[in-house]
Amino acid sequence: MRGYTAAMKRIGLITSGGDAPGTNACIRTIARRCFNAGITPVGVFDAWDGLLKGNVRDIARDDVTGIVQTAGTILRSSRSRLFLAPGDAELARAALARHDIHGLCVIGGNGSQTAAHLLAQTGFPVIGVPKTIDNDLVGTELTVGFLTAVEMVTHALDNLRATAESHNRVMVVEVMGRNVGWIAVEAAIAGGADLALVPEFPFTLEEICARLRTRHETHGRNYSIVVIAEGAVDSQGVIDPQSASQDRLGRPKLGGVGANLAREIETRLGYDARCTTLGYLQRSASPCAADRILATRVSDKAFDLLVEGQTGLMAGLQGTRVAPVPLADVVGKLKRVTPDYFRLAQVFG
Repeated sequence: MRGYTAAMKRIGLITSGGDAPGTNACIRTIARRCFNAGITPVGVFDAWDGLLKGNVRDIARDDVTGIVQTAGTILRSSRSRLFLAPGDAELARAALARHDIHGLCVIGGNGSQTAAHLLAQTGFPVIGVPKTIDNDLVGTELTVGFLTAVEMVTHALDNLRATAESHNRVMVVEVMGRNVGWIAVEAAIAGGADLALVPEFPFTLEEICARLRTRHETHGRNYSIVVIAEGAVDSQGVIDPQSASQDRLGRPKLGGVGANLAREIETRLGYDARCTTLGYLQRSASPCAADRILATRVSDKAFDLLVEGQTGLMAGLQGTRVAPVPLADVVGKLKRVTPDYFRLAQVFG
């Protein structure tokens, strides 16, 4: 086995943040590589809080049999406040040491990779695996779960078109996307939506109404499909995507921007408008084939990097190959929708 360090006898696996289709394929890949190399895969359950509580056990072959096609994560997941305070990384390292874990694969998005980076800075061997339906991680062209989420939204747009046309309605479809609009813009392109609204490009209600009025009254269309990310920004502040409540990490809870937009369209234009919020349906589907393959490839690379003694890296898709990306280049950044992508959604809407 090429360059494998003899000290790497027990490799930990942890999934944190929001669940994403393909996560179980990541777990399966790393576990099976461990079995073949004579290494014990160790599951950390319930994310970082579970680590501190000792929810840790060895993974058996039966645990990863038949899970490549399942959604969610067999290790369960949550969003944790660990790593928000100085010294938290040392707490995590000490907990890993108590369970005799010699290296860790962190499967997750921005918060997870930030935690991996902080843990790596303590000297603990850690490699990141990019998993988030938002596709907002710098250093990788795609993240595990994103393609399935886009497929789910596209399928919903295809179905909603029939009812929109039947009732002469404007259908507003609210999708996930707190800070970036990759799901909204790619699904809008694939599903032939008439408007896509994303956080990267603030909108005004006047612009939206003008577009819809032209479509309905000049081009003679009797319906429209509008896709809006939950974090899309109304530059005039008429529609606020934030609610008064916060999540456990202190972030404003999002949701409702689609319903607010539908009401404004009805009020300003007199068109019959309805909102459908897809919510967790976007992340709960069985992973598509492309996500299963991506999950397998990036996790396979993550295993190799870890057992070869490398640390502080993420296995990212670079073009057609998977390559190591320094976590220092990933954390604290967002991969945003580019003007060219947004133009596609607008021009062909």
